[in-house]
Amino acid sequence: MLQAKRTSLLAKEYELTRDDRALTTFSVKRGRIGAQFTLDGADYRIRSHRFSGVYELLGADGSVLATTDRVSRRWSMHVSGRAWHFRRTAIASRDYSMIGEQGERTGSIRRTGHGSSGVAADLPGLELNLQVFALAVVLLRWRRKRAAVAVRGAALAGG
Repeated sequence: MLQAKRTSLLAKEYELTRDDRALTTFSVKRGRIGAQFTLDGADYRIRSHRFSGVYELLGADGSVLATTDRVSRRWSMHVSGRAWHFRRTAIASRDYSMIGEQGERTGSIRRTGHGSSGVAADLPGLELNLQVFALAVVLLRWRRKRAAVAVRGAALAGG
């Protein structure tokens, strides 16, 4: 199981572990680059398309390795002509299930701590870099939703 946890309360950096072994860290950035990480000596970037809700996994040379649909209640990750589908587990939940071809639940991405302090991903059948990508996409989506709520709250309060 892949797990991500913030390195500190105010940090924009997460430490990723797999079966309690440190794998990498990734930093959440502003702008078009959503996050960066290094895995097994290879550098990856996650590009976030701000208004469309689409994410791309980029290799070190800038080539697109994977993309998502607009990340919302249901979304898909596309890699080399193959798609993996995700669906929120419940209307009020932020957790996602990975859905197999027969509609069965084959994996999950779920919160493990209070707020957004931790997340765990069990995504069998996906390469490790794609597991990190899917987990990071969900973290970036949660972060984007929290920012939107904060802006809305400030506007309603007259701030």
